[in-house]
Order: sequence, then C-alpha cells, then structure tokens
Amino acid sequence: MSQSTTLILLPQTTYQNPGNGAPYTVVGNAQPAAAYYLGNRDLQTVNFNVSNIIGNIVIQATLSNPATVDNQWFDVYDYTGIDNPNATQYTNVTGNFVYMRAKVVDFQQGIVGYIKLSY
Repeated sequence: MSQSTTLILLPQTTYQNPGNGAPYTVVGNAQPAAAYYLGNRDLQTVNFNVSNIIGNIVIQATLSNPATVDNQWFDVYDYTGIDNPNATQYTNVTGNFVYMRAKVVDFQQGIVGYIKLSY
C-alpha cells in the first residue's frame, strides 16, 4: 500500500540567536501517527531537509492520545547535524505509535527546511 498521509512535524525553522549564543530546543507539534487512524499500522517515514545545521533532530513518539506530559514521549530516531549539516533524507520508523513529534535539540545554527511524517 502506498503512503497517503503526509503531516508536518516541524515547519521551516531558522536558528534565532537568543542573545547569549546559547543553544536551545525547538519542539514541533504532535501529529497523529499511523496507528492513530489505521489501527495496527506500524510503518512511518520521516523526511527532513536541513541546511548548515548544528544540532540534533530527535523524532519522538507516544502511545498516549496525545501525550499530556513530556515524560510520556520517547525517542525513536536521532540525527546529529554535525555528521552531515546539509541533508535531505528520510528514515523509516517502525512502531505502533499514536502520536509523533520532532525536536531540534542543542540548536546552534542553520535552517530546518522541514520535517515531515508520512504513512
């Protein structure tokens, strides 16, 4: 079956120097994952585009509907921008998740063009 749903986990986000040059974290909105609509579906594809980024992209999931506290989220994928600061790529994430979200942790420079979830 082909993928028919695409949701934005994090829209274009540009590093904004908070004044002290310290890294910060950006958290995207929670979006329904494959198991939310499709019951036992467990394959999601995360696409992302970054430019000149220093920071870590973390994809998180939850089994709650939706998670109301931060400790209900767990990491399912981690991309270190230092390894490849200019990338357009995807990864498959397998799991019966209800919601997913994206975070940019230790954001120090660059642009996140997008982070999308498809299933």
